[in-house]
Amino acid sequence: MLATRWIVLARHLCALALAVACADAAGQLYATPVTNPAAVYEFDGYSVLAPQGRYWFEMRRDRQQALFGKKIDSRTHAFAATATSGQVLEKFASRDDFREYIDKMRSAADGTARKVIAYDSEFDTSFAAWCVKYRLKSEDRGAPYAQGKMLLQEDFGIACLHPQSPDLVVDVGYSERGRPGEMSADLRVEGEGFMRSLKLTPRRP
Repeated sequence: MLATRWIVLARHLCALALAVACADAAGQLYATPVTNPAAVYEFDGYSVLAPQGRYWFEMRRDRQQALFGKKIDSRTHAFAATATSGQVLEKFASRDDFREYIDKMRSAADGTARKVIAYDSEFDTSFAAWCVKYRLKSEDRGAPYAQGKMLLQEDFGIACLHPQSPDLVVDVGYSERGRPGEMSADLRVEGEGFMRSLKLTPRRP
């Protein structure tokens, strides 16, 4: 039960870690530029629009997820967007139970290099489903090119329990990591646009 309980968290964190780690010059060598901002990425149970803005690239896509990075000149500054889903065995009796589940997953410790320093969440009623909007702030001392210095990382996302499939959790969001002076409000506008493009759709047979 414990392994299945954390399957969505593990998939999301792996996706997010990969996206942020690859959103640098080395990662871009193996990336596909996003050339059509009107593109719709359709998955099993949901869809999202391509990230809006310049210099986005796609790093991975399959039946359940897509990872995107943003080309940024600074090697200590990374910006990524992720869309992912996973099945859970838990049965949630109420929205509060679902929120508690998401809070435990998203605020869990992530190894010794990252330290969670702030977390908050709230219900998001703009979707026809149980959805929780969350924000996580952490300190990262294991980032490439930072030479052991502390970088800030902030993760923003929406996690929804699929309305027709109560065993499917969809998680869409974005993440920024960098020195305090590198964090960008303009980039977060693009991240919010990507996150808000989420649409829950019927499951595929």
